[in-house]
Amino acid sequence: MRRTRRLFLLAIVVIVGAVGASYYVQKGLQSRSTPPAPPRLNRGVQAASRDWVYYKGDGDRPVVEIRARDMERVDEPTAHVRLKGVQLKLYHKDGKEYDFVKSEAAEFNETDGVLYSDGHVEITLAVPEGEDAPRGRLMKIMGSGVKIVSATGRVSTDRETKFEFDLGNGGATGADYDPQTRDLVLHSAVTLNWRGQSPEQTPMQVEAGYLLYRESESKVYLRPWAKFKRANLSMEAGESVVTLEDGAIRLVEAQRAQGRDQYPNRQLAFGARDLRMMLDAKSTVEKIVGTGDAQLDAISAAAQTNIKTNQIDLDFIITPEGSQLKTALASGKAVIESKPITRPGEKAPPIRVLQADSVLTKMRPGGEEIDSMETHTAGTLELIPNQPGQPRRHMAADRMWIQYGEKNRLEGFRAVQVATRTTKPRTAEMKADPPPALTWSRDLTAGFDPETGELRKLDQWNDFRYQEGTRQATAKHATLEARTNLITLTETARTWDATGSVSGDKIVLHQETGDFTAEGKVSSTRLPDKKPGSSGGGMLAQDEAVQGNARRMTSKDRNQLVVYEGDAVLWQSGNRLQADKVTIDRKAKSLVAEGKVVSQFLDQKEEPKTKKRVVTVVRAPWMRYDDQEHLAYYRGGVRLVREGMDVKSNELRAWLNEQSKPGESSLKQMYADGAVEIFQTDSVRTRRGSSEHAEYYVADERMVLNGGIAQMVDSVKGTTRGRQLTYFSRNDTLQVEGVLTQPVVSKIRRN
Repeated sequence: MRRTRRLFLLAIVVIVGAVGASYYVQKGLQSRSTPPAPPRLNRGVQAASRDWVYYKGDGDRPVVEIRARDMERVDEPTAHVRLKGVQLKLYHKDGKEYDFVKSEAAEFNETDGVLYSDGHVEITLAVPEGEDAPRGRLMKIMGSGVKIVSATGRVSTDRETKFEFDLGNGGATGADYDPQTRDLVLHSAVTLNWRGQSPEQTPMQVEAGYLLYRESESKVYLRPWAKFKRANLSMEAGESVVTLEDGAIRLVEAQRAQGRDQYPNRQLAFGARDLRMMLDAKSTVEKIVGTGDAQLDAISAAAQTNIKTNQIDLDFIITPEGSQLKTALASGKAVIESKPITRPGEKAPPIRVLQADSVLTKMRPGGEEIDSMETHTAGTLELIPNQPGQPRRHMAADRMWIQYGEKNRLEGFRAVQVATRTTKPRTAEMKADPPPALTWSRDLTAGFDPETGELRKLDQWNDFRYQEGTRQATAKHATLEARTNLITLTETARTWDATGSVSGDKIVLHQETGDFTAEGKVSSTRLPDKKPGSSGGGMLAQDEAVQGNARRMTSKDRNQLVVYEGDAVLWQSGNRLQADKVTIDRKAKSLVAEGKVVSQFLDQKEEPKTKKRVVTVVRAPWMRYDDQEHLAYYRGGVRLVREGMDVKSNELRAWLNEQSKPGESSLKQMYADGAVEIFQTDSVRTRRGSSEHAEYYVADERMVLNGGIAQMVDSVKGTTRGRQLTYFSRNDTLQVEGVLTQPVVSKIRRN
């Protein structure tokens, strides 16, 4: 029994040992096949994971997807997830594109769906769905301190931000981006470098205090200020809007803008309250429109031109060198002032000021100098003296066209319905300012000196009128030669002043002195002199108007020396003078007639018998009249014809009466010399007298013959000879004086 008990105990031990051995073997095998236990979680971490994914959708449309290499869930201080190696997709509304965010570390709050990265963040906008890795030159935003709201996809930061896109790059401080609206906001210190679509394009730099980019509108809003710079073109402005097309800047709209386009040989400055800058597909400036207090300053080596107007339209031509100004249209109260820039010692042209409601300026090739200007409305042009001695000229016209030569100097000018005003400076010899010279005409052209820019020639036609003080003129056509101050009037020309008037086919008037020459069917009128002490009577009676006709007439020394040529005819009251040439010298109070002279005097009283006033006509090749002595001297074969009297002689002196004695004859007395022949006739007889000298006194009708053998042949009383014969026709009395060596001879005809 005891032995059996021992065996039983041994068996139990063996079994227990076998079981224990098997247990330990199995336990060792299990220990070797079971993975090691995970490391202990950090303090405060509730869970951790690798290759973490977060997804949120709206039906079948994805909204947000977050992937991270490592994730830790933390409850304190608030529940959030810590992520490393973050990639975030913020899907657009259509689900076809998303904005891709990369960050090395970020925190994600699942409660409010906000992802925040304090470190570097890179955001690529508008990645096409299906492209896990963004390709190409999509827009990228880089910064730190970025906050992303998963529900809306809104991205924001208040730190320095940089961005890149296919056409440029830039930066700012603080940014917001909303993928739903595709709006990008840059809060301050905005810089933008727009490179363009090809390396040949000139980049544009944009700066602003604030930027809002609305992709749906393809517009960039800048405020409260903005700066633009492209090559030589720069502009500063207030609030501005930039419109994009296919990634290129096509339009800039700016408020309170001031710009400058600067080249080595010219500078262009412009500005306006509202300004629109239009660019081509390569973002090259094509047109600039400024509205409200618009201004343009163009400075070249020769001149500085300033344009002020309500609106200015600048059109540019695009060249390999960039944009060059082609035209400038000023609309609304335009004022254009051009000041010449001269070198030392160079004569400065006048300053030009053009005013009109609409003025178009065209530039010469290269955009440096003005080619022409034209007004589309009525306007004025003023040439302001830029040095002593220059006149001030003012022109007003319905339309004007101005042509420029080299160095922005005036070359030509045309106007319609024009009025001009020229004011000359007072000289040392003048006691007062000279009166302005005024002109009017329907058409006008002007030529200017290409070297000095000063007026050279002025043509006006169709209803031309001129006035300078009391002197006036009219004609169909007028030409002013500025260097000589000569005005040439043609076609129905006429000029007049307080002293009289002249008309003719052509009149050349010296503007400064008043001297003139008239040609072709000349007709003149000299008005009576109303000055105290002016004499009357004679051939140059000052108190009666003098009329004149000739083929040519000249007047000098303010109408003091007057010459009529070619069938000249002058008349005053009953007196008349004809000759090939008549010269009147009013200072010397003389008159000279030459060639086929015919003078006519009308007695002031009527002849008692006929009740008519007697006319005295004298013909001669030459005559001189002295008004101080009232003496007319004829020579070269003279013939005097008077009622009942015909006198021939080599020379004749005729004294005329002053008209201060009413009722007296114009002819007072006359002396004839050289081969004198006198023929008298009345109703009953004829008388023929001859001598070397003869005198006739009108008042007592007395005739004196002497010199040589004086002879009187009377058809009734016969022939009488003597040293001197005196005949009184009033009482038919003849007195004869003989000489010792030559007794009186009388032959009496008996009936």
